[in-house]
Amino acid sequence: MSHTPVKKVLCSVDFSEFSHATAAEAFIVAAAHGAELLLLNVVNEKLYEELERLGGRMRALNGLAANAINAMEEERAEMMRDMLAKLKEHGLPLAEVPHTSRIALGVPYERILEIAEEEGADLIVMGAKGKSSLAKALRFGSTAEKIFRRATCKVMFVR
Repeated sequence: MSHTPVKKVLCSVDFSEFSHATAAEAFIVAAAHGAELLLLNVVNEKLYEELERLGGRMRALNGLAANAINAMEEERAEMMRDMLAKLKEHGLPLAEVPHTSRIALGVPYERILEIAEEEGADLIVMGAKGKSSLAKALRFGSTAEKIFRRATCKVMFVR
């Protein structure tokens, strides 16, 4: 059995209460392996579809849908900056780990897997719990379960 070195870590965060711990663990793992880290948040495209549908039905909302989409992406980028600042405040040596962040749009599990493939991630780190409890989420086909079943690289869940 061959050991594949971890050179690139993709950490998916949803900004739930568990995201801070998940990102902290990803930084620790990346530092231990001398790996790069990509922090990723995927905005569920269903939110955009609802806004576009409303905009299409009501001409007055048409421009508002595009503005709301831009505002949501900026809000997520701000949440990412805040999370990184808090991690630094808690003593994580962020400067020691080359890292970038990205906000993407799509079906969360699909985009996580696509971006992991595009980026050549050797490891995906994500929370075992997100916006719903793990037991409930696993019963209904959660993002975590779909990543676990479909990923072609290593996957680590943080609880």
